[in-house]
Amino acid sequence: MKLNLNYEILKFNLLTSFFILFLTKSVFSNEILFDIEGNDYTDRNVIISLLKDIPDNASKEYSNDIIQILNSSNFFSDVQVKLINNKFLIIVKEYPNINNIYFQNNERLKNDELELIVSETNFTRFNNISTNTFISELKKIYQSFGYNNIKIDYSSKVYKENNTVDLFFNITEGEITKINKIIINSSNSILDQEIRDIINSKTKTILNIFANNNFKPEIVEKDKYVILNYYRQNGYIDVSVETKIEYLKSNKVNIYFNIEEGNVYSFSNINIDDSKNILNENILDKIDNEVKIFLDNEKVFSTKKIQNFEKNISSIIIQNGLDFFEINTFEKKNKNNIDILFQILPIKPKYTNQINIVGNSRTFDHVIRRELEIVEGDAIHKNQIKSIRDKLISLNLFESVELKQEVVDDNNVNLIIEVKEKQTGTFNAGISVGTLDGFAIVTGLNERNFYGTGRSLDFLVNTSDDRNQFKLITTDRLSYENDADISYSINYKQEDFSTASSYKLDSFTSGLGVNYKINKKLFHNINFDYVIKDYKITDVSTVSNTISDSSGSNISYLLSNNLRYSTLNPGFISKTGNYLSYINTIETPTSSNNGFVRNTLNLKKYFSRNRNIFGLQGKFGNIFSLNNNDILTDDKFSLGGKWLRGFDNYGAGPRNSRTSYVGGNNLAVIKLDYSYEISKQSNFPFYLNLFNDYGVIWDNKTKPTQSDNNLRSSVGFGIKYYSPIGPIGFTWGFPVIDEEYDIKRMFLFSIGNLD
Repeated sequence: MKLNLNYEILKFNLLTSFFILFLTKSVFSNEILFDIEGNDYTDRNVIISLLKDIPDNASKEYSNDIIQILNSSNFFSDVQVKLINNKFLIIVKEYPNINNIYFQNNERLKNDELELIVSETNFTRFNNISTNTFISELKKIYQSFGYNNIKIDYSSKVYKENNTVDLFFNITEGEITKINKIIINSSNSILDQEIRDIINSKTKTILNIFANNNFKPEIVEKDKYVILNYYRQNGYIDVSVETKIEYLKSNKVNIYFNIEEGNVYSFSNINIDDSKNILNENILDKIDNEVKIFLDNEKVFSTKKIQNFEKNISSIIIQNGLDFFEINTFEKKNKNNIDILFQILPIKPKYTNQINIVGNSRTFDHVIRRELEIVEGDAIHKNQIKSIRDKLISLNLFESVELKQEVVDDNNVNLIIEVKEKQTGTFNAGISVGTLDGFAIVTGLNERNFYGTGRSLDFLVNTSDDRNQFKLITTDRLSYENDADISYSINYKQEDFSTASSYKLDSFTSGLGVNYKINKKLFHNINFDYVIKDYKITDVSTVSNTISDSSGSNISYLLSNNLRYSTLNPGFISKTGNYLSYINTIETPTSSNNGFVRNTLNLKKYFSRNRNIFGLQGKFGNIFSLNNNDILTDDKFSLGGKWLRGFDNYGAGPRNSRTSYVGGNNLAVIKLDYSYEISKQSNFPFYLNLFNDYGVIWDNKTKPTQSDNNLRSSVGFGIKYYSPIGPIGFTWGFPVIDEEYDIKRMFLFSIGNLD
C-alpha cells in the first residue's frame, strides 16, 4: 500500500511540473511573429531568411531595420512594416520579373552569346541596380574586344497583370579603338624593343599586318606587370611602371609606359642555414661548390635565377637520398647588393594519392602527365610543385597553371592541377625587300597544340626573285621518360644561281630529327635527311665542272648534329649575351659523286652600356670530301653579302668568271659592330651602326681560274630604323682589302631582315 501511495504522489508532482512550465511559456513568451503581404512571386521563407539578428522583443526600431534590409535586397520597389500586437506585418511591392530580353544592333556579340551573359549574371529581376550591373558587365565584355566607345540604352514594357517586364536593349557598338603608338619612356638600360616583344599590346606594321592592335585596357594593365617583372628579373628591384592612355580624335590611342628603373642590384653572398642538421658533409660540400660557381657566373640579381638555384640545391639533396625537406629563401638588401639565405628544414612525409587534371577541355591528359616528375604513390614536396608548374607553363599551351594539394590523411594528398588553355595557333605574313635578296613574301602557319595532342605543326612559304621555299614540320614528344622531341619535316626549295654560278637547283628534303635540352642554355639536335637534288645548267660555257658533271637528279643522305648555347636577350636587337652554334653534317656518297663532312661554327657576343651596343660575330667552316672528289659548289662556303659587307653575295673568293662563282672548302669571317641609338623616339627608334668585317675563303681540289687565299676586309656605317612598316636598314660598306675580280656592292638596303 505504501508503494502505491508513493507512486501516486510522484505522478502528481510530474503533472504539476509540466503544467507550470507550459503556463510559464504561454504567459511570458516574447517570440516575434511575421505576416507578409504582397509577396506573390517571392517565397515567404526567402524573405524571413534575409532578416538577420532578430531580437527577442518586438520594437519599432527593428521595423526600420526590416525596411533597410529588404530594400537592400533589390527584390522590392517598396517595403512597409507595421507592428501589431507583437507581430510585424510586412507589406512588399515586388520588382517585376524579367519575361523576355531583346537586343538590337548587336553585331560583335550574337544573341546566343548575349543570352549566355544574361544567364551568367543571373539577371532575372528588373530594377535599377541589377540592370545597371548587367549593362556594366556587358560593356566590360565589349571592351575586352576593343570596343571602348560602346553605348547601351534600354526601354521596358511592363505587364502589370502578372508583374513581369520585357526589356529592349539598343547597343551602339561603335568602332574598335586601335593602338596608334606605344611610347616607352625609360633611361634605356633595357632596350625599348625588348619591352615591345614581351608585352601583348601591339601596333600594326606591314611586316606584321595580322597583329591585333585593338586597344584593351585590361591588357595594358597586364603589360604593366609584365614590364615590372622583366625589369626585376634583370636586377632592377625598385623599378616602377606607370601607364598613361592618350585618346585621339581618330578613335585611336597612344599608350605611354613611363618607367623609373632605379638602381641595378647584384648578388653579394649566398648562405646555407642547416641548423636542423639534416644534410651530411658531402651534400654541404656539393652545395658550397654550386654557390661558388653561381657567384662567379651570375652578377646581376634576379628572382628567377634564385628560383633556379634553389631547384639546383633541391636536386642535389634529393639525389643524395633525402626527400622530405623544404627550402625557405630570404633576401636582404645591402646598398645595391643582395644577400641570399637558404634555410633548409625537415618536413613531415607526404605522398601523392591521386593526380587530377581539370580545365583541359582541349588538351589530352597524357600531354600534361608526361611532363610530371611524379606519379601516384610518389613523395611530394614544395620544390616539386614549383617545378611542375614552371614546366607546364613553359609548354606555352596554357594561360595559367595552378597546383593545389587536397589532404586525404596525415600522409597522403591529392594533387589537383588546374589549367586554363589559351589560343595556340597563329598565322603570320610579311615581306622583306633588299638589294641582296630582292623582294620576298613570307607566310606561315603555326599550331603548338594540334588537336590537343601537344604536337606542333609549322608551315612556311618563302618566295623571292631567286628562291622559293615550302616547308612543313611537325614535332612531338619522343617518350614519357624524357624531354626529347621528335620532328618530321618536308622541305622543297627552288634556287636560282644563274647570275653567280650559271645553274638552278631544285631540292626536296624529307627528314627525321630529335632535339632536347642538355641544360637551360645548351641544346642539341640530331637530324637524318633524305635529299633529292636536281641541277639545271643555265650556261654550259661558264658553269663549274663539278656542277656540270652532276647535272640532273642526285640522291644523298645527310646526318647532322647541332649543338647550340645561348644567353642572348630576347627581341629584335641583340644587346647582351653569348651565342654559340656548332653544326656537323655528314653526306653519304650514294648516287651523288661526292659525300662529305662539313663543320660550321657560329658565334656571337654582345654587351651594352646605356645606349651603346657592342657586337662580335664569327663564322668558321670546313668541308672535305669522303672520296677525294671536288665538292659541289652549293655545298661549299661562300663569302660576301651580309657576312662581308661591301661585297656582293658570292662576291669575294675563288671563281672562274663573273657568272661562275666556285667558293671554297674553308671559311673564316669576323664581324665587329658598334650601335648607338641616335633617336629617343621610343616607338620607332633609329640606330647608327659602325662596322669592320674580315673574311677569308680558301682551298679547292681543282684550282679555279681566279683564286687566292688572301684576306678581304671592309669598313662602313649604316642606319637601322624600326619604322611603322617594319625594320629598315641602310648600309654603306667600303672594301679596304680586296681583289680586282671581286664583285663589290657598297650600298645595301633591306626591309624586314636586318641580320
